[in-house]
Amino acid sequence: MHSQFKISNVLQDYLNKYFYKHPILFKSLQLERRAFEKHYSTVLKKIRILFADKLNPFNLCPHSIYFWFLIQPYNAIGISILGLREVGVHWRQQIDPNETVYLMFQIIDLRPPFPLTLLLMFSAFGLAITDGANRLVQAAQLELANELNNLKETIYGYSSLLVDQQEEVIETTKEQEPQDLLYSRDPFTLTPRISIYYPILGRRTSLGLLNLDLRHVEISLKQALEPNETLHSIIRFLDLYSPFPLQLAVLLLSVGLFITGQIYIYGETTRE
Repeated sequence: MHSQFKISNVLQDYLNKYFYKHPILFKSLQLERRAFEKHYSTVLKKIRILFADKLNPFNLCPHSIYFWFLIQPYNAIGISILGLREVGVHWRQQIDPNETVYLMFQIIDLRPPFPLTLLLMFSAFGLAITDGANRLVQAAQLELANELNNLKETIYGYSSLLVDQQEEVIETTKEQEPQDLLYSRDPFTLTPRISIYYPILGRRTSLGLLNLDLRHVEISLKQALEPNETLHSIIRFLDLYSPFPLQLAVLLLSVGLFITGQIYIYGETTRE
């Protein structure tokens, strides 16, 4: 069944007078109209397919999650989850001393089974959450120690405070080397940091959230520098310090959206 085009009588009379003066144009328009009516459904189908991918809300889901294991002071090795069966290993190099510009190189691309990918992702995610919880506990202990020191100042006065400070300086100089040794052996220094990237222009340009802990997040822009997407530049342009519940909610929501998007892609591939 072909669609019918209806034009007002006034417009039809005007077009007839104009086209009769130009018979070649009139004939070409008639041929185009017949061809359009014949292939009207096919044209609509092609248009729907063209815009369906651009208007698909699942394209707004994060397309990659990176777990960065820091190698002090300027490097990091990362494991990226790009799909349910797509895992990459990357090397990140800091370019400037302000920790603003980075270069990322892809070392190897793996195709592990689907269960192994999930095991790797949730294991690294659990380590990152554990490190964030440890940092919160340390911050709470430090705040409690500062409050106790302030209370001590008000009780003992300035004279006793000077004596205590001298004793503390002596104790810290004696114990500085063991504390540094303990920090170097702290297992929490080996835990990863999470980067979640949202697409802006396909997979070549994306906006990333780097969660340093459960309070501090860095927003960066990742850009592919060559067609094979092996070399990327990362530019950090904003630091945010948010409350702990908000940071945790954004992190869990981003991971959930990533899994949802990957399940949708898997469903589309199996349907085809």
